[in-house]
Amino acid sequence: MHLAVFGGTGHIGRHLLEQALQQGHTLTALARDPGRLTAHEHLRAVAGDVRDADAVKEVVAGSDAVLSALGQRGVRSTVCTDGMRTILPAMDAHGVHRLVAVSCYGVADSRRRDLYNAIAWVAIRSLMRDKEGMEELLRASDTAWTVVRPAILTGGEHTGQYRTGTELLLTVTSRVSHADVADFMLAQLTSDTLVRRAVAITS
Repeated sequence: MHLAVFGGTGHIGRHLLEQALQQGHTLTALARDPGRLTAHEHLRAVAGDVRDADAVKEVVAGSDAVLSALGQRGVRSTVCTDGMRTILPAMDAHGVHRLVAVSCYGVADSRRRDLYNAIAWVAIRSLMRDKEGMEELLRASDTAWTVVRPAILTGGEHTGQYRTGTELLLTVTSRVSHADVADFMLAQLTSDTLVRRAVAITS
């Protein structure tokens, strides 16, 4: 497949690029600093910001699917919501339908009265609001999206062994590696089981 990748310089994004290339995909990735992306003959870097509609269209053009690992780099950022506002129209313009995006456990229908949610909504409130805004845009779209809501992320190994589920309940002890989240995201490209569903993931 040819994949468009956003957030490729982040923790999950770097594993997405590495694993996708290992699987034989070709990639186009957007980065404000393309020099931060690993050089590879099957990876084309596009310089730009995800809020730049023209740059986003260039990345999406010719792709079979879109992977978004966008995340905040600063307090009160709205990059995930803003990014989806440019990614979705670009997908429509180029006839691309499949999208897999990283969100947060504890937003939308996974926001429950428990310790996990209480801590998350205090510690990373800005990110939670941003991811919630992103999910609202996805649900209102005609895109064949899958939202991945990880447990607390770690720099652990790529194991390929994890649990997922649309009703899976996470706790403050739940953990999953960036690499395993990337593994699961890539696996969704050949499955329609979780289209237009939000799924939690933990080791």
